[in-house]
Amino acid sequence: MNEKSVQRKWALVVAVLLTLASISQLAKGMNLSDSYGVGNVIGLIVFPAIFYYLAFKKKK
Repeated sequence: MNEKSVQRKWALVVAVLLTLASISQLAKGMNLSDSYGVGNVIGLIVFPAIFYYLAFKKKK
């Protein structure tokens, strides 16, 4: 089994903070009737995912 370990602690901290902010934003409720609402939801998912990727990506 391939075990992942944290390579960049700062990226993990940023990812966790963004995840908490995203959860609180989604809990407040969002207007998905226009394209800006859909883009906001995509942004709430993509930005934390990028930082999680950076946190666990192997260093060269």
